[in-house]
Amino acid sequence: MRRLVVHGGAGRVTPENGSSALEGVRGALEVGWSEIDDATESVVAAVRWMEGSRRFNCGRGAVLNLQGRAELDAALMTGQRKAGAVSNLSWTSHAIEVARKVMEETPHVLLCGRGADRFARAMGFPRERIGLPARRKLYTELRGELLEGRGSRGRWSDGRPSHHPAWWASLQKLVKRYPELLHGTVGAVAVDRRGRIAAATSTGGIFLKMEGRVSDSSLVGCGTYADPDLGISVTGVGEVIIRHTFARSLAEGYRAHGRDPQAASQAALRGVPKDSVGVIALDRKGRFGVAKNTTHLAHGTRSDGSSSVRVGLR
Repeated sequence: MRRLVVHGGAGRVTPENGSSALEGVRGALEVGWSEIDDATESVVAAVRWMEGSRRFNCGRGAVLNLQGRAELDAALMTGQRKAGAVSNLSWTSHAIEVARKVMEETPHVLLCGRGADRFARAMGFPRERIGLPARRKLYTELRGELLEGRGSRGRWSDGRPSHHPAWWASLQKLVKRYPELLHGTVGAVAVDRRGRIAAATSTGGIFLKMEGRVSDSSLVGCGTYADPDLGISVTGVGEVIIRHTFARSLAEGYRAHGRDPQAASQAALRGVPKDSVGVIALDRKGRFGVAKNTTHLAHGTRSDGSSSVRVGLR
C-alpha cells in the first residue's frame, strides 16, 4: 500500500495558527501524493512545498537566530540507508533540496555553515534573503526582551545575551510565553508501491538560538531516520531529541513492539520529558504511527486505502 504521512510541527498553537498549519498539511499531502510512485520524490516534494509556503518554521518561514539571520537544517534518508543533510544553511530556502544534492552528489552525509551555502551555490541554487517581515518584527521585540534580562550580575554586560550564563533560562521563559516559537518544523515519510521508504525533515530551529546551533532535524538517527522497514520524522525540542537519539531508538523499539509503528511511537515518548516531542512513523506495509507528548501536532495522511485526506492537530 502506498502511503504518505506529513507533519507541521509539535507544540501548542492558537486556533488561527492551527487552521493555517492544517491548510499547509493538506497542501503538502496533495503535492507529495502527486509523486507517490517514488517515496523519495514524494517526501522531498511535500517538504519542499512546506518550506515555500511560509506557514511553517522552515524555508521561507524560518525563525531567526540571535544575529537576526535564518539558519536552516534539513535531512533526507531512504530505506536503502542513503542520507544527505545540511545545517546552518543561510542563503537557500529549500534546504531539503540541498540535502538531497548532498546525498546524490557527494560522498558525505552532512554539510554545514559556509560549506553548505557554497555547495548550494555550486549546485545552482539561487542566493535568497530569508526572513519574513513578521519574523523580523518579532525578532526585534524578543531580542530586546532578552537584552533587558537580568542575570546574576545584572544586565548583559556586552549586549550579547548568549555570552551570559542566564541567557538560556531567559530564552526558556520567553518560549513559555510564546509557545509558537518552538512550533513549525516539518517532515514527511512515505512508502511507495515497491515498498521503498523515505523520510525527510526541515526546520529553522529555535527562535533566538545561538549562532551555529545544530538541530536534531539534520542529524540521522535523531530527528530523521529510515531503514528498509521504517521511516521516521521527529519534531519538538531538538536538544531532547538529540540526547535520546529519538528516531533510531524508536526504530529499535518498533521491532520490540510487534512491528507496530503506533505502539513503538507511543513507547518512545515515555522516555522523554513532557511537552518536548512529536513524531510520525511509517513502515513498508503502510502501517503508520502519529504520537506526541505536546498539546498539538499538525499532521495528515493519505493512502491507497482511502480517497480522503486525513489531517488533525490532536
